[in-house]
Amino acid sequence: MPTFTGEKRWQALSLIAAGEIANKVAKQLGMSSNWISETVHRYNEGGVAGVKNKSKNQASKTLTSDQLKELEAEIESGKTEQQRLWSGAQIGRWVKEKTGTEIHKTTAWRMFGKLSFSQQTPRPAHRGRASGEEQSAFKKN
Repeated sequence: MPTFTGEKRWQALSLIAAGEIANKVAKQLGMSSNWISETVHRYNEGGVAGVKNKSKNQASKTLTSDQLKELEAEIESGKTEQQRLWSGAQIGRWVKEKTGTEIHKTTAWRMFGKLSFSQQTPRPAHRGRASGEEQSAFKKN
């Protein structure tokens, strides 16, 4: 039994072309009949190119390598135009300005990680924390 989804797609198409029923093919390959229908539809719509796996790496396609380098330089320069630290939302705005394409904040966050950055924000301070005298009084020594 094929292990790669691409091989399974071609095997499914071969069996369907030979006159097999979609439900039977689905059981043979261990896939759903919906998956078989989708595979046939992809082949009918796009031929060989339609059957190939679609790329899940949209972050690299959103920006060119030059734009990624420009973004990296902007992040390394420090704060944004609003004098704030960079975040996923800030990267999303930057990408929209440069390319006109809106990206999801998760995609922006992945770009941030792809460039080997992490968000640097201080830990939140407790709002009702004790004053210096109260802290001294609490200590045992």
